[in-house]
Parts: sequence; C-alpha cells; structure tokens
Amino acid sequence: MPERDLRNANFVFFGGSSGIGLAAAKEIGRRGANVLLVGRSAAAGAAAVAEILAAGAGSATFFAADLSTVHGMAAAAAGVKAWRGQLHGVMHTAMSAFGTKQLTADGLELAFSLQYLARAVLDRLLADQLAASGDGRVVFISGDVPLMFMPPLDDLQFERRPWGHMKAAMGTHLLGHLHIQEATRRWSGTPVTLTAVCVGPTRTKVMADPSMPPAMRWLARLFGTTPERSAMNAVRVLTARAAADVAGAKLTKPKQYLATPIALDANLAERLWRHTTELAARASLTLP
Repeated sequence: MPERDLRNANFVFFGGSSGIGLAAAKEIGRRGANVLLVGRSAAAGAAAVAEILAAGAGSATFFAADLSTVHGMAAAAAGVKAWRGQLHGVMHTAMSAFGTKQLTADGLELAFSLQYLARAVLDRLLADQLAASGDGRVVFISGDVPLMFMPPLDDLQFERRPWGHMKAAMGTHLLGHLHIQEATRRWSGTPVTLTAVCVGPTRTKVMADPSMPPAMRWLARLFGTTPERSAMNAVRVLTARAAADVAGAKLTKPKQYLATPIALDANLAERLWRHTTELAARASLTLP
C-alpha cells in the first residue's frame, strides 16, 4: 500500500506505553516520525520510549496524565499542544482492567470515562492541531459490537441499570462510533479524518491483569493474537497515502483493510455530542 512520508511527522498515542498502542507507535517511529506517548506509568513510558527510539523514531517522549478525569484529559491536551502545534495522527488505546463498577474522581463510571469520554474530549481539544498538519488522522482501537450493546443516553453511568463488565466495555465502543460519525459530520471540509479500527482478543498486559474478569483473561489467553497483529490496520490508516476511504468508517475485520461507513442514528450521535459538552462543562472545561 502506498504510504505518505512520515519523516518528522507528529503522532500521539494515548495509552501507547504497552499493547496495541506501543506496537503501532514502534511502526510509526520506524518510519522516522516524532512520537508522544501519553499514559499513567512513568516507568512503563520510559521503557516504551526506549523501544520506539530503537525502532528509528525521529524523537520519542512520554507525558504522564490521568485520562480517567476531565481535569486529566485537559492536562493531557495541554501537554500535547505544548509538544507540537501540528499533529499528523492520534491513536486511542487507553483502557484499564476492572471487574467491578468503579467511579472516577468526577463520579463517572470508569469504562465510560476512560474508553469513551477521554477520546471524545481529546479529539475536540486537539482538532485544530490535527487540522494544522493538513492531514490529521484519528484512530480509535475498537470492536465490531452488536447494536444491542448501545447504552441509553439517559443512564450512561449505570445509575438505574445493573452494571456488567461486558455492558460497560462494549457500550463504550458504540459510543465511540457515534462520536466518530458526528465529528466527521461537523468537521466536514477540514483535513481531519476519524476511523474506528476493530480488533479481536489480543494478548496485552491489561487483558492479563488479575483485575480483569476471568472470562476475559481466558479469552485473550486462549484465542488472543499478538498486539503487533492487532495494530496492523491502525498502522495502515495512519500511514496510507490517502485516508478519504476510511473517513467516518470502521474497519471491522482485523485481517482485511476494508472500510464500512459508520451509519448510526444521527439524532443519537448529535445528542451524545451535546451530552459530552455538558459533562465537560460540569468539570469547568469548555469544549469547542
């Protein structure tokens, strides 16, 4: 596949200290790009930076941030802006191991906050930097989730519904797809594209964490592929010479580079966008 020149291009990986994010970051670094990793662990970040530099990156840096809180999301965006004024790519893989319902410092359900809200907030805060590069691409590592897992927008925090790991995690994928659809509509005419790259079970550090439900650990251990294989389509989206064919789309098959337009309920997507704005405002963050 023909690729764009990534020498001295700028890429940010949220959750790139291990797993699929690190695998993709090394591939992007191998092409001479500048890489910024954003995550929680400074030790893991330093080790990942060393691997990316060894792969041939123009530069590699780690920025510590807690992406589970709106304050942490804003701090991460500020750190990214201070790092570079132009972004050629952003990749979201940040997630956490959990087996019970957990609330963040903002009082939000953890999976919702980390695996949906952080991605949406960061995209909106960094949209100008993505556009400034002339070809800014956003990749969500996601899953091809049945619509039955779409959460009701009036109970995203499981205040009335019984919480379940599968419902919480799978719902964030569909919320991410709604965000991609709405952002693609709102940012039409700008050089920013958003794509969901669906992956299957993957043998990552998070999936092996004892805090994960036993069934999830078993699934990854027995049927999971490597982070490198799961990262392949994400790398293709970020490196391809053109991205128009994957804008506002999802790649549902990890072994094929085949895009399907995301076509969910437009009213639902617009409502989620407004709700995201309101949640950020409650934490004193104004989203563009």
